[in-house]
Amino acid sequence: MNVELRHLRVVVLVAEAGSVGRAARWLKVSQPSLTAQLKRIEAAFGGELFERSRTGVTPTPLGRYAVDRARAILVDVDHLSATVSAMTAVESSAVRLGGFPTAPMSGIASRLRSHGEIEQVSIEVEWSTSVLLQQLESGRLDFALLREFPGFELRLPAGVEATTVVESESAYVALSADHPVACRTRGEIELAALSDEEWIGEPPDDSGFHVLFRAACEAAGFQPRVEHHSVDTSVLMGFVTSGQGVALISPTSYRMLSPEVTTRTLAGDPIHRKLILAWSTDSPRAQMAGDVLHMATAAYDEAITEHARRDQHQQRMHVA
Repeated sequence: MNVELRHLRVVVLVAEAGSVGRAARWLKVSQPSLTAQLKRIEAAFGGELFERSRTGVTPTPLGRYAVDRARAILVDVDHLSATVSAMTAVESSAVRLGGFPTAPMSGIASRLRSHGEIEQVSIEVEWSTSVLLQQLESGRLDFALLREFPGFELRLPAGVEATTVVESESAYVALSADHPVACRTRGEIELAALSDEEWIGEPPDDSGFHVLFRAACEAAGFQPRVEHHSVDTSVLMGFVTSGQGVALISPTSYRMLSPEVTTRTLAGDPIHRKLILAWSTDSPRAQMAGDVLHMATAAYDEAITEHARRDQHQQRMHVA
């Protein structure tokens, strides 16, 4: 069997997941199917890439080398794809905006569309900060809304500049409205009060969020049980609404939350992030950076106000 890019992605995903079962759930395939595929990949590499145990998998020396090289190759391939795409990019009368999934993205886009000089706005939503930076560097994007966590500061490539939109945005915990902790506490919640909960969140990425989340839980005296991952908002909110567990989100993560879901701040603000607007200095729209910053700030304020209004209404309904 010849090793293909899809095989490299499997190797990296299994390493990041820490178990074949979890990787299979992320890929939406059966565990036996992924196990069989991984054995074929290992045969092509000429040795075992992972050591199996009851608690999951860990890379062997060969596996660590394979994972490191696979990551480097995939980054190069993504960069090549972005560069080729840039060669067929839309005219300079359009603005190409990228960013991670967050409510202010749509607010920025709507404000750009109302700008007299802009004929078209294209949006690209991407979880990976490194991919967004590559797209800025290659010219595929004009602007990007990025997140930065403490200890995981961004390294801007050549030809990319950035400015702060929001200095600090705190993480909130989302719970079902009738969750015992939500009913017992109207204000902020101690993270330790959620030590017995199951958590759902986005799959691990390169932002540093998951590392900080686990560190905050350990500082609160427990190891979080993160057994569920989804990039689909409806799946995440359905999990919380049904009382199966809780989720850690930002107040601007989702424009609309279910009426059966409430959010609370965490005591001590253990997890927070900075929101950053970055742009390509080679973009024909680079001179608009100041205007886009104002748009991003207004869109963020709008999303925060909407979140507060919705959550206050939900709490009043629950008390009634």
